[in-house]
Amino acid sequence: MKRTLTLVFLLALFHYNLVFAATPAAKEFIDGNYIQFSTSGHPKSKGINMTISYPRSWLAKEGERPNIVQKFHSDGGQGSEIVLIITKSLPLPPGTVVPESELQEFFAPNELKKMVPQGAVFVDAESTKIESLPAGILEYSMRQERAGATIYSQVISYIFIYGTTMVQLQCAVSTDPMTVPNLAPRMESFKPLFFMMANSIVLPDKWK
Repeated sequence: MKRTLTLVFLLALFHYNLVFAATPAAKEFIDGNYIQFSTSGHPKSKGINMTISYPRSWLAKEGERPNIVQKFHSDGGQGSEIVLIITKSLPLPPGTVVPESELQEFFAPNELKKMVPQGAVFVDAESTKIESLPAGILEYSMRQERAGATIYSQVISYIFIYGTTMVQLQCAVSTDPMTVPNLAPRMESFKPLFFMMANSIVLPDKWK
């Protein structure tokens, strides 16, 4: 309960409209109706021991691709919103400690902008911290062709580096292939939930 109250306080501090926070999944989260997932021991975690909470009504599934540890899908897997935990090993010797000053430079908005996938459209970027580590928030929109259908998505990624592994919490809202895209309002309505999920991240080994 204490952590939930802290998240609600942070929502107000960051000027999110709590009317948006009353969307069903966000309200679930605020009410404490969520499940905690741990990457501990997961073969795709690259050694990262991390916990994160997600709404109970969402479906958690193993990611099909090598770097996707887990995915959380809205409306029991039937919705158009998805959150991915993505890990990527950095080409650094084991045990390397990246100085905080370098991490801060890496997550500067102008550097984050360089991470936008090819063909995607940059929306916004900002520096932040996750579990007291320098981190970044990157937002972009993209158009993808899949199985003969065109899918439009808007993505907000929370990115940090722990040890020699880059971790992304990639949160996306998408359109139905038959729908004319108007994703900005939907992304705004889901940002409070994505924000709360990102702020539920805990790295237990960091505090030993």
